[in-house]
Amino acid sequence: MGFDNVNNYLLRLLLAPILTYACGDNPSTMVQGPFKDSAFNNGLICFQNSKDKRNVDFYQSYSKTNGEYNRKVDTFNYADAPAEVLSVFFTPVAGKRNVVVLLRWRVNYSTNGVMYPYHYEVKTYRPIDGIGYELYLDSDKDAALSGYQTQINGKISNYALDNVVEIKRYLHGKYGV
Repeated sequence: MGFDNVNNYLLRLLLAPILTYACGDNPSTMVQGPFKDSAFNNGLICFQNSKDKRNVDFYQSYSKTNGEYNRKVDTFNYADAPAEVLSVFFTPVAGKRNVVVLLRWRVNYSTNGVMYPYHYEVKTYRPIDGIGYELYLDSDKDAALSGYQTQINGKISNYALDNVVEIKRYLHGKYGV
């Protein structure tokens, strides 16, 4: 093996782990993750800020026999404020393991003496063989998966699904494990 071949071989050895476990399009903008995902071969999921930091992109990376895939699953858009990814977890929903994402936006609405500091949304994603994750449940399919924190006369009432325990309880109760 010549000197150039040795250098190329060593370079490929050093870069292989980086390329194999790449998730998203810019690791320096990572918001959450990468998280290992056993639903796919060498699977990873991650969440990154868009270039302008207004949106958050949900990416999935995995291996197939014909190569590595790194695809954008969804974008959580700016809505009066940038989206915040509060929680990401895996749980069964209706018999299939889902990725569940809890999002929050600071909105600071006020109407008739009621303040609405934050808007929340829960989204679930199902694995589809040969494709990757696709949106399964969101507030368009189930209105309870979206809501506001409210404040009336200084008393704060949190959105009912603002934590992992309550989200799991709701999803398992309504859709089954």
